[in-house]
Amino acid sequence: MPPSAELPPPPEHPELPPDIRIPGEEEIAFRTEDGVLIEARGYFPATAERAIALCHPHPLYGGTFNNAIVVSVAKGMLERAPATVAWLRLNFRGVGRSEGRYDAATREVLDVLAAFAEIRYRSPEAKVEVMGYSFGAGVAYRAAVRDGGLDRVCLVAPTLRMMRDQVGKYMGPLQIVAASNDEFASVEETAELGRKLEAPVHVIDGADHLFVRHRREVAGVVARFLVPEIAP
Repeated sequence: MPPSAELPPPPEHPELPPDIRIPGEEEIAFRTEDGVLIEARGYFPATAERAIALCHPHPLYGGTFNNAIVVSVAKGMLERAPATVAWLRLNFRGVGRSEGRYDAATREVLDVLAAFAEIRYRSPEAKVEVMGYSFGAGVAYRAAVRDGGLDRVCLVAPTLRMMRDQVGKYMGPLQIVAASNDEFASVEETAELGRKLEAPVHVIDGADHLFVRHRREVAGVVARFLVPEIAP
């Protein structure tokens, strides 16, 4: 198998996904511990038992909270458990109307920690979880380790290079969702990451890093892990 591709130079003007409004969501803004105002959209039913922070892919390549995987997961939760699952999808600093600027997955961790705090404020009885996709997977994992109180963590299309400098370990239920034809992480590399994190790896056969034509399948896999009481 050829080596996994390195990220190309980021485009000067990355193509952004279209703006997606999901029924029942509200506009949210909150501040991080370093004072950055973060833009988000969230769905918070009064009877929520689980609440999920959704972290988008790389900002320098067009990643926003409107990313197709993030939106597919949110819509899947709305279809499967509209009364019992809340979510918050955030724009990392420097994305959309979020203040600040890109910080190479370092201070973005503060954005996710602030999202956890917002979720706990709005759904105090819910178990808090996180899903991160690609760049967002590395940020989500770091935030989960820092927080120490999450119920479950799902990483979609993570890579070894994202996790290389990770300090500490998340000790709760963890799942990796991978693409069999991912350009940036071979199946062998993802299996190695799974062993390192002691996490099962669910491989989506035939999918590339963007999961084109496989997004509903990804949403289903994520939902069955993060909300096991509604499975299958």
